[in-house]
Amino acid sequence: MAGNGKSGENRLKYSGSPRFLMCIRLMGAAYWSLLTVVLLVPDPLALFGIEPVAGPSGSGVHFLLFALLGTLVLASRLPLPDILMALILVTYAVITELLQSFVPPRTVEARDFTENLLGLGVVYIIRWGFRKWSATGRGA
Repeated sequence: MAGNGKSGENRLKYSGSPRFLMCIRLMGAAYWSLLTVVLLVPDPLALFGIEPVAGPSGSGVHFLLFALLGTLVLASRLPLPDILMALILVTYAVITELLQSFVPPRTVEARDFTENLLGLGVVYIIRWGFRKWSATGRGA
């Protein structure tokens, strides 16, 4: 390809290609489905053959789970306004936590609510900051 002057034209733009976006969207849908199952089964660790550890555990887990969900949703570039997608994700975070009260021995915990919302919030704040930074020309 060297010498034909078209090497730049032949490079794939992965982040904007329809195939790449479809893969991200499929991964996001699969992750969202798996997350729903993990959040609404009595013993999520048993799904993966993991024995529970003694003592306090789980701190930060919901934060990471929802930060990953937010990242996949934003990366999928769905044709919805960010605010609407954020509202859908926050509603999902709240509803799944409330539904845990119907799944013994699961319980609704304020810490989980907080971590769910913080995980989503951090992802959206990073995206907002990146857009601001890119708009100033420093990200180009």
